[in-house]
Amino acid sequence: MTIFINGKQRRVRRPVLIDGLDPDEFYLRNADSIALHQDGLWECIAEAEQGDIAFTDADDADCFGHSG
Repeated sequence: MTIFINGKQRRVRRPVLIDGLDPDEFYLRNADSIALHQDGLWECIAEAEQGDIAFTDADDADCFGHSG
């Protein structure tokens, strides 16, 4: 995205979003157990089967090794 500061153009990076979601969150919400297994996210498979994957808490994002 380009914005103007003091009459000059500046490029500003926008956050990457897919349908308004962070790419990691989008992947976890839409991936099935086979895709999670192929990518080595075995700790997320049980959560995906139960339907518990939702980033409502900072502790829920640990499937990708980061919080938030």
